[in-house]
Amino acid sequence: MGEKIIHLVTGATGRTGFALCAELSKRGAFVRALIRPQSERYKPFLEPYVNEFVYGDIRDAASVNAAFSDVSYVYHLAAIVSIASKMTAEIHDVNINGVKNVINACIKNNVKRLVHTGTVHTLPFHDTVSTLREIPRFDEHKVDGPYAVSKSIGSNLVLDAVSERGLNAVIAMPSGIIGGFELKPSNFGQMVRDVAEGKLPCYLKGRYDFVDVQDVASALADLADKGAAGESYILSGHIAYVKELIEYAAQAAGKKAPSLCMPLPLVKIFSYPAEWFCLLFKRTLMFTPYAIKVLGDNCNFSHEKIAALTGYAPRSVEESIKEQVDFYMNVYKPLIRPLSAAKG
Repeated sequence: MGEKIIHLVTGATGRTGFALCAELSKRGAFVRALIRPQSERYKPFLEPYVNEFVYGDIRDAASVNAAFSDVSYVYHLAAIVSIASKMTAEIHDVNINGVKNVINACIKNNVKRLVHTGTVHTLPFHDTVSTLREIPRFDEHKVDGPYAVSKSIGSNLVLDAVSERGLNAVIAMPSGIIGGFELKPSNFGQMVRDVAEGKLPCYLKGRYDFVDVQDVASALADLADKGAAGESYILSGHIAYVKELIEYAAQAAGKKAPSLCMPLPLVKIFSYPAEWFCLLFKRTLMFTPYAIKVLGDNCNFSHEKIAALTGYAPRSVEESIKEQVDFYMNVYKPLIRPLSAAKG
């Protein structure tokens, strides 16, 4: 028998991490998932796809280094994806210091390749019509919001390690991720859940580029063996209006879609106190000044580079939303309730 090749996924309980574990398992890989002890409740979802669980925190260098022992491929997905307006210590520690820990552990353990997950939010733009493509380096001073700033800095740390320390790494840059596998709802994921439960009274005007989580997971797995070190690859999908996504979700759930549309200028006025309220009471951020801005920004992302490399062809937004609703209603809810009851 040959040497066991271990694929390690950080952020395995996140939507993309979960989908990636499933994709790697489907390809016959030995999957090791790095999760925090606080995420123990999600293990039953991942167990069909994960060969080995290790516990640690991306902010703790010792636990990261231990988790990377004997690993050939690392997929770094652990991050704070935030639409908050201000940088927090947690965002900085996870999205910047956490990347430093991952880089050092990869080099110390002679990892064959690091697939680092960045974001299209790190791409600067000057208008709303130009096509946005990959850039050689990121500038945190030309992007808005703590998430984009922290991911720009983190991605540059990876590029520096490639050029200065011999790290073999590529950077994947997804757009707005939708689809199944969501265990912890994002701001948009919460909106879809509210639609599925018939609890969403209105929706926001705006649009963005959305990509299915399974298409992202497949591309991440492909990048473990393909692509050039130091290169980045945009993983975008299709531009869709929020109204379309809400209607797809309502249809999939057999509910009536809300008809009241809130214009962005009006929502922006209320977004400031809404963000303050959610942060104070630790609620999922639904809309913030930054989120409102994104819905009007340039989202013409080109995925020609990854398509030429792997044949990447993202599925439709309608299909993705149907799968997202189906996962929530028929996978997540039936399993999470008995798990929560058992824990209680």
